[in-house]
Amino acid sequence: MNTFLSRVLLTVGIAVTFNTSASESDGGIPYKWAPWKDPENPMILKMTDEKDVLFQRRDQSMGAKREPGLFYPNRYNFGPNWTAIPTFLGAPIAQTPEDLKAAKVDIAMFGMSIGDQVLPGGRFAAQQMRSLIDYMSYPPQGEDQFIGVDIGKLVMADYGNATANWMADNQVNLDEVHKIVSEILGTDAIPVGIGGTHIQSYGFMTALAEKYGPGEVAIVHVDAHYDAYKAGAGRFVHNGSFFKLAVDSGVIKGSDIYQVGLRGTTPGAYDLNWMRENKLNFHFQAEIEKYGWDAVLVKLLSEVKGRKVYLTFDMDGVDPAYAPGVGSQDPDGLTAGQAIQLVRALGIQNEIVAAEFNEYNPLLDDAHQTTGILMDRLIRSLLGGIQGRREGITDPMYYDPERLVHANQ
Repeated sequence: MNTFLSRVLLTVGIAVTFNTSASESDGGIPYKWAPWKDPENPMILKMTDEKDVLFQRRDQSMGAKREPGLFYPNRYNFGPNWTAIPTFLGAPIAQTPEDLKAAKVDIAMFGMSIGDQVLPGGRFAAQQMRSLIDYMSYPPQGEDQFIGVDIGKLVMADYGNATANWMADNQVNLDEVHKIVSEILGTDAIPVGIGGTHIQSYGFMTALAEKYGPGEVAIVHVDAHYDAYKAGAGRFVHNGSFFKLAVDSGVIKGSDIYQVGLRGTTPGAYDLNWMRENKLNFHFQAEIEKYGWDAVLVKLLSEVKGRKVYLTFDMDGVDPAYAPGVGSQDPDGLTAGQAIQLVRALGIQNEIVAAEFNEYNPLLDDAHQTTGILMDRLIRSLLGGIQGRREGITDPMYYDPERLVHANQ
């Protein structure tokens, strides 16, 4: 019988030895009444022999016969999302890698649903993002009002959700994120994960390491928190420790991490020393306040110039005045404008190979869905930058001249 622990150890290649005990009880429920416990090793949690039904893929051959490609689930060509079956940005649906290949999809958006926060609700963000009460029109289109390119020129698809068992350990749920990201990468599309919590980044990093090799992708990490805490909570990886496991296990190099907006009560001296020893690149909010956003943005862009980039964007990296619907609020973060400028600039300057926008908690958002709408605009701004790069824009600080000069000047 497999255990989640042995699966994680096998995945990351860590050899660990525990002290074992064959006692009848560890002080909790006796072993004879707790089939999930291993009396030979109290650190192991067993799983049942029965396969978890949530992870069983639907047999596509049992559905309606169709040629591979994208399909719209809606009756009308145009209209707001409250008259339509909601999808990400109103994009058509893809169900298989063959659909992505046949349509030559550029951007494959998929929902993430792992809840790994003290304050629950992040697992609902993907569905909320599909059905925001917003004025934006569908299908996905519209010009970026900073650089003047139409994101509708990108071939986009909604690739459904990566499932997550709300009752199982979230380390097991990471397998499905890894699989979905790998499927998308295998079609040469860019995976864009939406929703869930930040533990999911580990599945992104392992999939990217398999495709490109460790050390080949720069990770731009927007967050209030450094997410490299020592392992804890009885797990190898959790919402705040995924970077530490990734570095320690060789999935990534510390020097490939570029962090922006760090603040809050951590890291302390021990963790900051670990960050320096492992050569993480970090830009605390203190640096932004001291030297100004423009200077820090230019510095960050110079650090990652010429590299493939995976963007992992935690919504609490933005000040809660602009993004109140998050599970780990810390005041004095990036403004909405700074965040939008950052993702657009990265899309222009760098080859974006993957992106994710997480830690939106719709249960904590305001009545206008301010956080969700900002996440939507961040995604659109990244797509604008990607399309601008494809149209030959090379300056990350480029602005469309039509937007800079008044008609009468």
